[in-house]
Amino acid sequence: MSLSEGRISSEGLERLRGLINKPLRLSFQFNKEVTIDGVRHLVWGIGDDNELWLDPDYAKQTSYGRSVAPPSYLYTIHHTLVQVGLPGVHGFHSGTKWSIHRPVFVGEDVLPICWVSDVVERPSKFGGRSVFIYFRTVFSDSESRLIATALSWTIRVERASSRERGKEAGVTMKHWTKEELEPVERALLEESPRGATPRYWEDTQIGEELTPILKGPLCMTDMVAWYIGSNQVYHPAFGPALKNYARHPQFSYRDPIIGVLQPNARVHDTIEVAHSAGVPAPYDIGVQRHQWLFHLLTNWVGDDGFIKECSAEFRRFNLFGDLQTLRGSVIDKRIDPDGDHVVDLSLRSENHRGEVTMPGSAVVALPTRESGDRPVVRHSMMALTLRDYLTALGPEVLENVGAAAKLD
Repeated sequence: MSLSEGRISSEGLERLRGLINKPLRLSFQFNKEVTIDGVRHLVWGIGDDNELWLDPDYAKQTSYGRSVAPPSYLYTIHHTLVQVGLPGVHGFHSGTKWSIHRPVFVGEDVLPICWVSDVVERPSKFGGRSVFIYFRTVFSDSESRLIATALSWTIRVERASSRERGKEAGVTMKHWTKEELEPVERALLEESPRGATPRYWEDTQIGEELTPILKGPLCMTDMVAWYIGSNQVYHPAFGPALKNYARHPQFSYRDPIIGVLQPNARVHDTIEVAHSAGVPAPYDIGVQRHQWLFHLLTNWVGDDGFIKECSAEFRRFNLFGDLQTLRGSVIDKRIDPDGDHVVDLSLRSENHRGEVTMPGSAVVALPTRESGDRPVVRHSMMALTLRDYLTALGPEVLENVGAAAKLD
């Protein structure tokens, strides 16, 4: 079997460039508001049982004073890119840089607006011809106050060339023995967040290692749990599914076993479809792995820490059977222009073969002993407006995106 195959043409690139700085139609949003049920489903799907997200009574006793979602919940509002243009040309989410301005509170409506910020053709090691598409997404509340922004990029490659060059020769799904899994399972069971014990800025040292967390070995159950909490693609059933395939015929394929139409997203859970895309096994989703990175951070900073930035690049596939260890270290500490006492972190995810699959970085604000500063409280009261942010990006962005946001 094979997925539909498109080509990267000069005409297609020109149409893509015509979308620069114009808000994209968001035909699908998994969540449109922040709900306690949505938060529970998200954290269950990424393996995070922090009381801060799951117990409203616990959350009320923290500096937040109310139920709150992890920053990665915004990925369920919108996944910060749109597979726009170039039908039949495979797309890989390659990285995202988040800037978080204030907490994500339960009960809020969140408005996402996404647009293409650049289109760059580059030679690719994975496929013969490739295009990098850069996106900017803003998230604001019902009063047009900025919650967060994200810069994402995706690489589009022709499927035929990716099959020829992207097999990752020698890589296969690992079978784990019971003996091999014993220390993995023990570590997963022993994992816990820092919680109510403050991590003070003064006590944090350059070179300090974050307590690692494990994710995996990745299997179908992990993917199903994640879909329930964070699904990125419109996946209805029966009649609505067929209507969607009719609108987007190159987003689906004919299943060779039972003959029905299936979405191309089955590359993430079906071996034959993954092979058709040039990948040796089903693999996770970039958003999913980035949410794991946020989990590493929220475990480490505790209830009183605030994540200001978190970046990740998705360099290698995380295949079924792979075990990922998420790690980090403190590389600097300083007082930033906002007056926050922050630490800069180097982050990474490594698989069981010792390969770095996701390098990343973060900036987190921590409470202080001496001044009693609580960054969660400070950022809860921040009121940077969407208009101010768009104005700084230039008149074209302000006009186009401001109109989509219905700014006065």
